[in-house]
Amino acid sequence: MTISEFNYIESMLWFAIALGLIINLLMKGHRDAYFTVNIIASLAFIAFGISDIIEASTGAWWRPFSLLVLKAVCVVSFIGCFIKYKKIKSVIQTHK
Repeated sequence: MTISEFNYIESMLWFAIALGLIINLLMKGHRDAYFTVNIIASLAFIAFGISDIIEASTGAWWRPFSLLVLKAVCVVSFIGCFIKYKKIKSVIQTHK
Protein backbone atom coordinates (compact mmCIF):
# COMPACT_ATOMS: atom_id res chain seq x y z
CA MET A 1 0.00 0.00 0.00
CA THR A 2 1.33 3.42 -0.93
CA ILE A 3 1.10 6.53 1.21
CA SER A 4 -1.43 7.96 -1.25
CA GLU A 5 -3.66 4.90 -0.93
CA PHE A 6 -3.40 5.13 2.84
CA ASN A 7 -4.42 8.80 2.71
CA TYR A 8 -7.49 7.94 0.62
CA ILE A 9 -8.49 5.20 3.06
CA GLU A 10 -7.88 7.54 5.97
CA SER A 11 -10.08 10.19 4.35
CA MET A 12 -12.90 7.65 4.15
CA LEU A 13 -12.54 7.10 7.90
CA TRP A 14 -12.91 10.83 8.59
CA PHE A 15 -15.92 11.03 6.26
CA ALA A 16 -17.49 8.02 8.03
CA ILE A 17 -17.03 9.69 11.42
CA ALA A 18 -18.60 12.88 10.04
CA LEU A 19 -21.51 10.86 8.67
CA GLY A 20 -22.01 9.22 12.06
CA LEU A 21 -22.08 12.62 13.75
CA ILE A 22 -24.55 13.94 11.17
CA ILE A 23 -26.83 10.93 11.63
CA ASN A 24 -26.68 11.44 15.40
CA LEU A 25 -27.45 15.11 14.85
CA LEU A 26 -30.51 14.33 12.73
CA MET A 27 -31.78 11.69 15.13
CA LYS A 28 -31.52 13.85 18.26
CA GLY A 29 -32.52 17.18 16.73
CA HIS A 30 -31.58 20.74 17.50
CA ARG A 31 -32.66 20.56 21.14
CA ASP A 32 -29.85 18.16 21.98
CA ALA A 33 -27.27 19.74 24.27
CA TYR A 34 -24.49 18.62 21.95
CA PHE A 35 -26.10 19.95 18.74
CA THR A 36 -23.58 22.74 18.07
CA VAL A 37 -20.63 20.56 19.04
CA ASN A 38 -21.85 17.87 16.61
CA ILE A 39 -22.18 20.38 13.77
CA ILE A 40 -18.70 21.82 14.29
CA ALA A 41 -17.11 18.39 14.77
CA SER A 42 -18.78 16.96 11.66
CA LEU A 43 -17.61 19.92 9.55
CA ALA A 44 -14.09 19.55 10.98
CA PHE A 45 -14.04 15.83 10.13
CA ILE A 46 -15.21 16.56 6.60
CA ALA A 47 -12.47 19.18 6.22
CA PHE A 48 -9.93 16.74 7.65
CA GLY A 49 -11.02 14.11 5.12
CA ILE A 50 -10.59 16.64 2.33
CA SER A 51 -7.15 17.50 3.67
CA ASP A 52 -6.13 13.84 3.40
CA ILE A 53 -7.27 13.74 -0.21
CA ILE A 54 -5.15 16.82 -0.89
CA GLU A 55 -2.26 15.22 1.01
CA ALA A 56 -2.53 12.13 -1.18
CA SER A 57 -1.84 14.27 -4.23
CA THR A 58 0.88 16.47 -2.70
CA GLY A 59 2.70 13.71 -0.83
CA ALA A 60 3.16 15.75 2.33
CA TRP A 61 0.92 17.09 5.08
CA TRP A 62 2.79 20.40 5.22
CA ARG A 63 2.82 21.22 1.48
CA PRO A 64 1.28 23.49 0.39
CA PHE A 65 1.32 25.69 3.48
CA SER A 66 -2.47 26.11 3.23
CA LEU A 67 -2.82 22.34 3.76
CA LEU A 68 -0.86 22.61 7.00
CA VAL A 69 -3.10 25.47 8.08
CA LEU A 70 -6.24 23.46 7.23
CA LYS A 71 -5.01 20.47 9.23
CA ALA A 72 -4.10 22.73 12.17
CA VAL A 73 -7.53 24.36 12.14
CA CYS A 74 -9.15 20.90 12.13
CA VAL A 75 -7.06 19.71 15.09
CA VAL A 76 -7.82 22.88 17.05
CA SER A 77 -11.52 22.36 16.24
CA PHE A 78 -11.36 18.76 17.48
CA ILE A 79 -9.75 19.87 20.73
CA GLY A 80 -12.28 22.69 21.16
CA CYS A 81 -15.19 20.32 20.52
CA PHE A 82 -13.82 17.83 23.03
CA ILE A 83 -13.43 20.53 25.70
CA LYS A 84 -16.96 21.84 25.04
CA TYR A 85 -18.34 18.28 25.09
CA LYS A 86 -16.75 17.65 28.50
CA LYS A 87 -18.14 20.94 29.85
CA ILE A 88 -21.66 20.16 28.64
CA LYS A 89 -21.43 16.63 30.00
CA SER A 90 -20.27 17.97 33.38
CA VAL A 91 -23.19 20.40 33.55
CA ILE A 92 -25.69 17.69 32.61
CA GLN A 93 -24.30 15.33 35.26
CA THR A 94 -24.45 17.96 38.02
CA HIS A 95 -28.13 18.64 37.24
CA LYS A 96 -29.17 15.02 37.65
